[in-house]
Amino acid sequence: MVKHIVVWKLNEENKEENALKIKNTLEALNGQIPGLLHLEVGFDFSKKESSSDIVLYSEFETVEQLDAYVIHPKHVAVGPIVRGATCERRMIDYIV
Repeated sequence: MVKHIVVWKLNEENKEENALKIKNTLEALNGQIPGLLHLEVGFDFSKKESSSDIVLYSEFETVEQLDAYVIHPKHVAVGPIVRGATCERRMIDYIV
């Protein structure tokens, strides 16, 4: 199983509204992309200086399916929404 995790810091303008829009748009990908087993989005509650604001947690069967997800048109369509609302991005992919 492949896990794909992305964290973002949000721009200050319309922060809560943008967080919900990102969550709803990304979670709508569940059941839409082959190999995507699970995708969820969560918000940080700690509000620490070192924390990010929003996290994407997703699982795939194989690395090839993760690669296909990255270029899938439905995933690509979410990119402008996320990029327009965020100022920093970090990610990690790993196999369990």
